[in-house]
Amino acid sequence: MLELKNISKIYKTGDFEQVALDDVSIAFRENEFVSILGQSGGGKTTLLNIIGGLDHYTSGDLLIDGKSTKDFTDNDWDYYRNVSIGFVFQSYNLISHQSILSNVELALTLSGVSKDNRRKRAVEALEKVGLKDHIKKKPAELSGGQMQRVAIARALVNNPEIVLADEPTGALDSETSKQIMDLLKEIAKDRLVIMVTHNPDLAKSYSNRIINIKDGQIIGDSNPYKIEEKSNKFSPKRIKLALPTAISLSFNNLLTKKARTLLTAFAGSIGIIGIALILSISTGANDFIEDSQRKALKSYPIQIKKESINISEMITPPKTEEKNHKDDKIYTNNFVIDRRSDFASNVRENNLTPFKNFIEENKGELEENIGPHFISYIYDMNFDIFTKDPADELINTNGEDFEENRQPEIAKFLAPSQDNKNFSQLITSPDGNISPIISDEYEIIEGKWPEKADELVLFTDYNNEILTSAIYELGFLPGKDYKEILAKLDNNEKVDLDQVGIDPSSIIGHEYKIVSPADYYEKSGDSFINVKDDQVKVDEIVKNAFTAKIVGIAKRKTNDDNQVVSAPIGFTDGLTDEMIGHANDTEIVKAQLENKDKNVLNNLPFRAKNDKEKEDAARYFLENLNEKDSLSFSTWIVRKKPQIAEEAQKKAEQMQGAQMPPMANGQMKDNDLTKEDLPKQNQLAQYVLDENKPETLKDIYEEFLSGNSYRKNLEALGVVSKDAPSEIDIYVENFENRENIKNIIDGYNMDKDSKEEITYTDFIGLITKSVTDIINAISYILIAFVGVSLIVSSIMIGIITYISVLERTKEIGILRSIGASKSDIRKVFMSETFIIGLLSGIIGVGVTMLVNIPITNLIRNLTGVSDIASKLPYGAAGILLLISVVLTLIAGIIPSSMAAKKDPVEALREE
Repeated sequence: MLELKNISKIYKTGDFEQVALDDVSIAFRENEFVSILGQSGGGKTTLLNIIGGLDHYTSGDLLIDGKSTKDFTDNDWDYYRNVSIGFVFQSYNLISHQSILSNVELALTLSGVSKDNRRKRAVEALEKVGLKDHIKKKPAELSGGQMQRVAIARALVNNPEIVLADEPTGALDSETSKQIMDLLKEIAKDRLVIMVTHNPDLAKSYSNRIINIKDGQIIGDSNPYKIEEKSNKFSPKRIKLALPTAISLSFNNLLTKKARTLLTAFAGSIGIIGIALILSISTGANDFIEDSQRKALKSYPIQIKKESINISEMITPPKTEEKNHKDDKIYTNNFVIDRRSDFASNVRENNLTPFKNFIEENKGELEENIGPHFISYIYDMNFDIFTKDPADELINTNGEDFEENRQPEIAKFLAPSQDNKNFSQLITSPDGNISPIISDEYEIIEGKWPEKADELVLFTDYNNEILTSAIYELGFLPGKDYKEILAKLDNNEKVDLDQVGIDPSSIIGHEYKIVSPADYYEKSGDSFINVKDDQVKVDEIVKNAFTAKIVGIAKRKTNDDNQVVSAPIGFTDGLTDEMIGHANDTEIVKAQLENKDKNVLNNLPFRAKNDKEKEDAARYFLENLNEKDSLSFSTWIVRKKPQIAEEAQKKAEQMQGAQMPPMANGQMKDNDLTKEDLPKQNQLAQYVLDENKPETLKDIYEEFLSGNSYRKNLEALGVVSKDAPSEIDIYVENFENRENIKNIIDGYNMDKDSKEEITYTDFIGLITKSVTDIINAISYILIAFVGVSLIVSSIMIGIITYISVLERTKEIGILRSIGASKSDIRKVFMSETFIIGLLSGIIGVGVTMLVNIPITNLIRNLTGVSDIASKLPYGAAGILLLISVVLTLIAGIIPSSMAAKKDPVEALREE
């Protein structure tokens, strides 16, 4: 079974060598009680340790079941100690922070025995030694004899073939010693028991074989044995300590030092607390910034218009280049003048049709690269929207019914027509629902969100208010009252206005009539005439126009200044589609689509081929002047052709006695010619027609008609192609995605001709660049701070773990004696660092969450911002816990490795 052949053990200390065993050869039977006697220092314990695999021989061989151990690895020896050997020590060597049941279970845990079976066998072993009723006690709660019985139970629980007892009664009284010896004798009936003792009487009374040793040599053997038949049936396997057991060992050890453990964990958490507080404050600030970004970016989408200019290139100074002037003269820098000269060339016309196709074809890629976003296509519609006020008076909602008498300046009439300021197209999702960009900022307080083409929504501010001007212009209050108010203001009279409340029920269902520019034309012979100045016909047109009504009232959720919607009333893109289709179905549009070279308004070609066609076109223009064109023409005549104006004035005075607009050195004052002077303006046109001056007619053509084209005619009639938006607005939630959009546009432009490239203006990007730089700089500083804190925490945890290794040295020896490997020891101490790291992280996160409460109140009081808070995100808390654990594990690598390398024999001697 077990045989030692020529075993020698030599200890070396520097150049000094001490022989502990000198050529020892001995064999043991499978079951016998062997006592080894000898003086101290004679080699008894060394022999026992070599037999038990705790110590290794210098030369010779130890055979186990006929198998040589010369080539045994550390794992082989660990398996041998766990399965074949049971140790009983003089000082019991129990792990103090584990219950006696857990002490006994340890060897089974290393053997991979299941939890239920492990507990059952441990209880049975304790029952054999008479300690079944004490299984929950700690070793310190037992007497010396009871602790030795626990040690015996631990030695027997794995049913080893060999039990090694080193002075098992050395610390016991005679009565207890007798009980322990009786127990060992009983054990020796079915296995080999080898006992080292100084007491010859005990050896003679209980053992059936006595071996005397002196100076490392066998000097006597009362019952020698020689193995004749050699078998080779010992087959070592790899065993390992289960991670839960390793954690349990470390946890129970830490519980015995609660105060120190908590202080250590708290000290380790200081770095985590500092980092967590920084993250909390920065997260609160970032959330506030992101929320502000989302709100701001809803008001400032990326806008790509038909015509744009790259302002950033115009105003961003070039990087200063180092120039080596050869003298001390002051030189000019032409940056501003160069940029100014480039201004005209920077105005670009965007072809939005292919870019819209690009967007539609790459929706998936856009979603992946820029995240949640919304794209709104805007079209030049220019339709009129009419309604009736409570007095049943027809009102044009663009406000012209109220402004025409207040601002009679010519420049006002000459300004290009604008979209209706009180109506705007809503941003919708691809499924046609209202975009969260709007619904996140507004809540419906009456009715519902619009879904169909004929449905509108009214927007109010946080106080449920709308501008007074809009209230009147939208027909909710009598228009005549507003005209009186404006008249008083024009006369510099003081006006005291009371707030007027309007019941939502009178708003829901309020109707509006939408008229396309093409609706104002009717067929007259071979051409079409504009009837917009005929109020009777306009009333009929409005009566038969497309009807839309308000179906909901939406109130602003928060009181801030961001303009998410640009008008008090919003409509869906369904209305846009409806009016596009309606315009295409009008008679004048159909006629113009069939005649691409001829202007159906006057049956003249868009491009005059000769002087006669120019003169004919000019005559038609003068004969059919509308209100706006009449003002434009009269102003042009007075300013550019003063001689004709003077002749017309004299002729009118001679024929009718009419007073024409006053002249001042051939120049008319800007504020003298008004809409009320329309008859006089018509006299100017009639005079030019009567005189029939070819040069003047050609000049009129060049000034007013040369820019006419098929495309412009269609646009003026309200014809729009869905493939050709006038503006594309892209909404995103943060500046990072805004930059991604720019990258996508740059990618689109990469292979395009310069004329086909898309340009845009990004004012808010220019403004926020410096803010981004500052935030990045602060982030780098925080990262550096975090690094220092974590390094300090790691060093401290490493020191604490090293102290724990020193305190638990004996436990290392105990674990090694029952078969724990070096990696198992490393696992035990890494488990301890894991627990400390986890506890540090939990304390750090917990303290931070508590401290965040007063910090939040302080920040709100100092800033006056109610929706900013110091808060630690759950994800960040989890990451901090992970960082705390990982860093403590890293810090525990060196001390854990030191523990694993400790010699088990020396570790068992440690007190």
